[in-house]
Amino acid sequence: MADASTAQDDVHTLQCMEVWGGASRADHAASVPGLDVYVRSTPFADEGIENETGGGDVYYISRCGSGRVTRIALADVAGHGSHVNDLAESLRKAMRKSVNIANQTKLAKTLNRAFDRLGQGERFATAILATYYAPTDHLVFVNAGHPPPLLRKKNTGEWMTLDQSTPGVLVDSSNAVGIRNLPLGVIDSTEYQQLAIKLDPGDCVLLYTDAYSEALDPEGSMIGPNGFVKMLREIDARCERGVDAGDLIEAIDDSMQSYRKAPPQDDETMVLLHHNGSNPEKLSMGEELSIIGRVLGIGTLATSPA
Repeated sequence: MADASTAQDDVHTLQCMEVWGGASRADHAASVPGLDVYVRSTPFADEGIENETGGGDVYYISRCGSGRVTRIALADVAGHGSHVNDLAESLRKAMRKSVNIANQTKLAKTLNRAFDRLGQGERFATAILATYYAPTDHLVFVNAGHPPPLLRKKNTGEWMTLDQSTPGVLVDSSNAVGIRNLPLGVIDSTEYQQLAIKLDPGDCVLLYTDAYSEALDPEGSMIGPNGFVKMLREIDARCERGVDAGDLIEAIDDSMQSYRKAPPQDDETMVLLHHNGSNPEKLSMGEELSIIGRVLGIGTLATSPA
């Protein structure tokens, strides 16, 4: 994928109140105030037959009416192949209906209850739910049993796991008791804990499904989360100044293919967030009135990567 700074024609600029994403194959980039978002999703191909109908991975990016708040979500329905696609699509619709829930904890609990009904107790989904607030550059997120996001700081070039032990992370301890952070659809009363980190221009956050952290080499050895982080560091080490954000997903897939030396056995999705240093645009009075109407539920725009 080309770098967003040199291939603007390939970058989709999200409109106010637009929900962009799906559960099907994707290899695209989107732009919102403060962030460039790169998405690559490849549904599992059974017996080598290319799967264009979709799989169990769900991804979406949405932009609020003011343009200052961006919601990013990545979910992985248990299982793979086209037989979980209907359930993944239902989860995507539930996400769309909840797009204006500002608090990540409330959103996770809402989706947990919805998925419990959708899966009828027979399926679960892991998920990362995140909100980026452009005026302060904070990324606020909840992890529902999903592989932890990975953070690359621009000033050090170092990759690290993004969780409550990461330097600079703020932890919401208001729901510190009870069962927490389980996958969606496991236990209806699960609580979820919010984490937040301030991003600097040039920082990257990688969201991914477990097809990457659980990749097997030809001898059956799993790369694991630590091995995946090591791979990312090696990718950057091959380039003196680190790999550009727009080229990173391609580089990861190339390295993963070399590690596996065989097709993956699960749906694969990566969502890369790159802080581009831009600020929210100023709005006219007419635009503000239009946005207020949309926020009140008069209308949203739902799109899929083309």
